[in-house]
Amino acid sequence: MNILSEQEFEDILVVHPELIEDGLQLIERQGQLENKRTDLIFADKEDNILLTELKRDVIVTDNVYQIQDYIDRLKSKVNKRIRAMLIGQKVPSDIQKICLTNNIEWKEINTEMVFNYLKEQDPKLYRSIFVKGKLHQEAATISKMSFQDYLNETSPFGVPYTSYQFFAPKDASPELSNDNKDNQIVADEFIRIIKDHSFDRHFFNNNIHLKRSDDKTSEWSVKAKGAWQGDVISYSLKASNEQYSIPCEVYLGTIGYRGNKTTFADEKSRFMVARVGKGKKQITTQYGFHKYLSTNNKSLLPYYELKFNAKGLPKKYWNEVYSILDKYGYFIRESDDKKPTKILWLGNISLSEDSNKQVGNLIEALFAVTILKSHYKEEEKGYEFEFLKG
Repeated sequence: MNILSEQEFEDILVVHPELIEDGLQLIERQGQLENKRTDLIFADKEDNILLTELKRDVIVTDNVYQIQDYIDRLKSKVNKRIRAMLIGQKVPSDIQKICLTNNIEWKEINTEMVFNYLKEQDPKLYRSIFVKGKLHQEAATISKMSFQDYLNETSPFGVPYTSYQFFAPKDASPELSNDNKDNQIVADEFIRIIKDHSFDRHFFNNNIHLKRSDDKTSEWSVKAKGAWQGDVISYSLKASNEQYSIPCEVYLGTIGYRGNKTTFADEKSRFMVARVGKGKKQITTQYGFHKYLSTNNKSLLPYYELKFNAKGLPKKYWNEVYSILDKYGYFIRESDDKKPTKILWLGNISLSEDSNKQVGNLIEALFAVTILKSHYKEEEKGYEFEFLKG
């Protein structure tokens, strides 16, 4: 008997969901909710949501708590009855009891059952399992209902949402208002100040001169089939001992459809992106207003989280980046989270008489981080700066 991989097991259930139960319609594969995923999401014949977690081996206690956590997160997001089912080769009796207590369904689908079913009902697919790639290709042709169809929802841009767009971001500010109109008003006022800001500063001990281009107004940009929509503002960066300027930009607008529906009244995300360079050498740093907004105080949280990924900035350079920022007068500290991260302290940023200066500090900080990311990408993928080589 051939042993199925977890991917093959999932592919087969996508093609033949009746192995689970009759009347299922696929909504999503690897559905993302905050930082959690579940393998397959279906609509059942009574239009309930069915979450499934698949294991090619024996179901264990951790699998129960994993899917229960997903249910708890999803319940606050959608007004639908939610079912959950654990599917594995074997579900031990002690796990069955835990499932019963937690109102979680279970089903044993073993390899022999799958092969016997396919051999009788779908011999073509049965034969394809033994041909590399064929099974996955078959599963990829199965259409999904999409959350747009299932919940009768459409994004602000008139296109389908993915599963992610229905859920509040995990990193949403704890100081957002429950009134998304107020969130939008405050965020848009900060965006207006940034858009109008005549930024012109020297920093990194005068080794960098960054200014907004005098001869250019902001330009409206639409990319990725409308997922990215916003204003692009041209900046120019001149490093000490360098003959040429480096083109830079500030982008103010949407990124995908994130933000999310629950954050702003128009259901559009609001981001600022600092960009250093052009084309393949462009390096960026994102700032999401949903993450830093303090709505009732009409302010932004007084820090920026220095959260890198190894692809954007190799991990071996992270401590060097923290040290350099500290060396040049930027205050780096640990967050108060259970799992502390490094944060760049910015101080007060509020809608006040000092808004222009405070927003300038935010713009400077984002570009300082982006310059360091660009430097450590090296010349082929970014821009090296002589003053940082010492």
